[in-house]
Amino acid sequence: MQQLFETRLWALLLALMTAPTSYAASVYMDASDAEEITLSSNALSGEAVMEIQTEDNSAEQEIQSSVSDKSTLQHMPYHQEVLEAANKTTLDPALIHAVITVESRHNPKAVSKKGAFGLMQLMPATAQHYGLTRMRFQDNRQNILAGAQYLKTLLRLFDGNLELALAAYNAGPASVKKYHDRIPPFEETKLYVPKVLKYYRKYAS
Repeated sequence: MQQLFETRLWALLLALMTAPTSYAASVYMDASDAEEITLSSNALSGEAVMEIQTEDNSAEQEIQSSVSDKSTLQHMPYHQEVLEAANKTTLDPALIHAVITVESRHNPKAVSKKGAFGLMQLMPATAQHYGLTRMRFQDNRQNILAGAQYLKTLLRLFDGNLELALAAYNAGPASVKKYHDRIPPFEETKLYVPKVLKYYRKYAS
């Protein structure tokens, strides 16, 4: 029953993100009744209500992150959660923050058209593989940890090559392998990798 509920919930989210109809910046979903999930552009209340912020499809602009102008990591949003994930995966906290900045702009309610969600923009299958078996949009700590674990796995897969690991995080490891361990020639991926590295250098300085 729980698995059927989660499947329906993901299907509704994917339909919402890919539908041609224009939606408000935030959509409210009431999942209190597994048989009849309610979606509304008007604010809803209740313990089972989730606020989903859709992507802005306007022309791409330079990322205006909500992070402080101060580059010291302790001023970054969700820094404690990032530190915990960094300690468990031995990744640099600055790298995790860089990925979060580019993926979601430190917005925990971000949901992509493809269905990726949360601070680290995890796809459902990836989230479930790393322990997020329930729809827990508000669990930022688990989202960050799962994303960090996935990035660590990609670094191992590509022998510590950060550029390839980031390319795989964006386009999938199969795409990187398809192009013989090179960054795939996708415009989004070619922009994504240097963008993450730019923020990584900034936060690590």
